[in-house]
Amino acid sequence: MRWLDYPFYRILFFLLAGIVCSNFIEINTQLFVYGIGISFLLSILFLMLRKYMSMVKFLFNITVYTFFFFLGAIHLQFQNELSNDHFIHKQVQGQDHVLQLKLKQRLAPNKFNDRFYAEVIALDQLQVTGKTLVLFKRSDSLDFQVGDRLTVYDDVNLPAFERNPGDFDYRKYLKSIDVYGQIYVDTPKILSYENGSQELGFLLGLRNTILEKLEDSGLNENPRGVIEALVLGQRQNVDPEVTKSFRDAGVIHILALSGLHVGIILLILRILTKRILRVKYGRWIQSVVLIILLWSFALLTGMSPSIMRAVTMFSFVAIGLNLKRKGSVYHSLTLSAFVLLLFDPRLLFQVGFQLSYMAVFSIVLIQPVLAGLWTWRNKVKDFFWNIFTVTVAAQIGVAGISLFYFNQFPGLFILGNMLLLPVLPLIIGAALLLIFLLLLGFPTDWLTSVLNAVLEFIINTVARISSLDAFIIKDIYLTFWETALIYVALFSFVLFLLPYFKRSKRERFYLKKPNWMLHLSLLSLVVLFGLKSYEKLNTDKDSFLVLHQATGSAVSLSNQDQATLFTDLHVMDSLRAVNSLERLKAIETHRDKNLSLADLNNLIQYRNNQLLVIGENGLYDSSMKNATVLLSHSPKINLERLILEIQPKRIIADGSNYRNVVEGWKITCDKMGIDLLNTYEVGAVELMISND
Repeated sequence: MRWLDYPFYRILFFLLAGIVCSNFIEINTQLFVYGIGISFLLSILFLMLRKYMSMVKFLFNITVYTFFFFLGAIHLQFQNELSNDHFIHKQVQGQDHVLQLKLKQRLAPNKFNDRFYAEVIALDQLQVTGKTLVLFKRSDSLDFQVGDRLTVYDDVNLPAFERNPGDFDYRKYLKSIDVYGQIYVDTPKILSYENGSQELGFLLGLRNTILEKLEDSGLNENPRGVIEALVLGQRQNVDPEVTKSFRDAGVIHILALSGLHVGIILLILRILTKRILRVKYGRWIQSVVLIILLWSFALLTGMSPSIMRAVTMFSFVAIGLNLKRKGSVYHSLTLSAFVLLLFDPRLLFQVGFQLSYMAVFSIVLIQPVLAGLWTWRNKVKDFFWNIFTVTVAAQIGVAGISLFYFNQFPGLFILGNMLLLPVLPLIIGAALLLIFLLLLGFPTDWLTSVLNAVLEFIINTVARISSLDAFIIKDIYLTFWETALIYVALFSFVLFLLPYFKRSKRERFYLKKPNWMLHLSLLSLVVLFGLKSYEKLNTDKDSFLVLHQATGSAVSLSNQDQATLFTDLHVMDSLRAVNSLERLKAIETHRDKNLSLADLNNLIQYRNNQLLVIGENGLYDSSMKNATVLLSHSPKINLERLILEIQPKRIIADGSNYRNVVEGWKITCDKMGIDLLNTYEVGAVELMISND
């Protein structure tokens, strides 16, 4: 198959180019409107003239590609615009309002909160639109469900942004999925509650019935949580420790309902509907039935973005499999990506979308090369060899994205996947059978006993694998361009090898003609190493940072090779202090440097900069003049007198202070003509002045 023979490959490329261009380059919307209009009219003109002039065909192709470039660009801009009645325009931050909410999607809980995405229906009796993140304390034991309506008297907070260099920008992530703000709802703030189970559709009501029956089925807590995650996409009952062990063992994709599970369900459905192939037009009828069943499953699980992506992808794959044409899997991937990006171009920048397509593309492209390294005549050996090569191909494909976003890679992923992937179809099949029997009211004691035993064994084995910390590769940081160069080098090398693996074993390693893909791969590696060397030589900038840390204080000093982190986390419990310290150690200015830890002193001096730290005791040296002042842990001080005594350059209030206290300081500083920087609002503050 020649890669560019299929027109949708080129169309998708230009659609992607337009989306990326619009995301990173700010261009007037009118230019995109004119561009899409002119290119559309020209493409119609050239289409009518293509029979009469040979050159017109080329011009027609150019105008079509230009049309899709501008379509991707303008579609992204329109998707990013908010309607005038969006609640975020109503000055909701920091002020309590009467908010009417409808819970739309349940998220996996964290250690402290149950979490939902909710639709904001009304704000102070005014009809509004928009989605927000709603959090309920787990300690309050509030058993809310999707569809419930709440009226609360509360304020909307802005989610955390990249306050310290290299932090995860949670606000940006939520914005990419149309979620704005977050609401921490305490029980006294709830004015009214309305059960929404009557408004749920048939499939969501069925899901709730299934969850209730699973709870009464006799399954143990951990196996039940795993089954709910595997089949229904509901992870609220999965123990956080189980989630962590699956993540560290490199098999977290097993718990996250996605393309793997939809692919297995498609395989099961193809087997169950095989008899349809015997009738006239059986392939088309089976394709329609499979697509209907897949989308019914998506609605049953709540239509999360990951499921929507997976079902869209495998809907095209189901058609491609029935067509049985060469290259149909590539065509299916291209068409599904095209449809999804036309629906929402922002999907391109979501890590789930990138991981899904990269994993499937890598399996299709890389697995044949790996499988061709060795062939087995024994079917059992060949079965496990194929599982091994599929696992390795998928992990090779997603490794770069995983390192870019998560900065770690599980070294024992092969062991975990070799354990789970062979039995996963059986587990999903048994879970579906259990649900079917429960709905019919048949006895299931024998099946629950088997699932309890098997899943408890798997959970314990995965926990043992994840406990081998030495095999978890951590603290690897890649830039966007480094990640892109790695993928160019990888896929170019695979495309160089593919033609040779299509030959017989005797001819496989004879180079018959040059392949420019090898040159591209080597060139990418040269550029990559050059880029890394350049970065290393240009990281000699000194840094003196006051960091943001909620309920704590932290200051960082760093140069080209050394870094020191000063902390005061004494008000935290031990677990939170350890987690906070690990996060602070991983900030961008500490990477690839010899890091030392120290307690936060009252005075830190570096070069020509002085930082006077005033802690909760409120003591300070009044002889220190013209220093930067850091207020930590809400000290009880007369700020006006402090300003008159030491005449500070500026005052910084970090995350350890009560917000109402900081608001009072802000009023005083404005009156005295001194800048007050609040790390909650501005993030980390750089104190270094020019070295000149």
